[in-house]
Amino acid sequence: MLSTGVKSLDELLGGGIAPEVLTQVYGSFATGKTTLAVQIGLLSDGKVAYVDTEGGFSPERLAQMAESRGLDPEEALQRFILFTPADFKEQRRTIGSLKKIVDKSFSLIVVDSITAHYRVEEQRKNLTAELGKQLQVLLWLARKHGIPVIVINQVHFDSRAERMKPVAEHTLGYRCKDILRLDKLNTPGLRVALLERHRFRPEGGMVYFRITEKGIEDALGGAD
Repeated sequence: MLSTGVKSLDELLGGGIAPEVLTQVYGSFATGKTTLAVQIGLLSDGKVAYVDTEGGFSPERLAQMAESRGLDPEEALQRFILFTPADFKEQRRTIGSLKKIVDKSFSLIVVDSITAHYRVEEQRKNLTAELGKQLQVLLWLARKHGIPVIVINQVHFDSRAERMKPVAEHTLGYRCKDILRLDKLNTPGLRVALLERHRFRPEGGMVYFRITEKGIEDALGGAD
């Protein structure tokens, strides 16, 4: 398991981010999804395959997080292998190419986000089956190499349910065994993580956290 760097969040997840499964992290803008994924990669020992579809990955932010934790920023930057597909077709090729790139030296794969390009192009043609295939490749990689895969997802407003829901909910829900939702709270800087699904932990649990220079920390400031 990979630690999130936050004791209460690790406990919520039954020890951390599990290997050999897809963990979905979703939420609205600026809830800490990217920061959480980067932090998990930073605190891991191996290389991180980071597929950035939204341009949200910041080398400067990674270096800041590393430095504030007493880690070597250069070493951290070298461990992150960045991919930046420009559209959904390129995203498919990128995820497919990971079969040849990822080996036992990797500790984590992140796709941030899996649905950004899908969302734009879904208006013109049905890409649900293709999205499912990409998730299947990621699951194969997770199992083959015994590592966790984090797929970050966006949200949309469901007018029928009158609430925010994850994009392509059923397609991702079918393959993601663990699902974590991040939300903002009225208190400035405070966020909440809700466990929506897990292989063995009770659903509905929640923990509070803050986004700081270090990355993500326990709301009480006590966990690293």
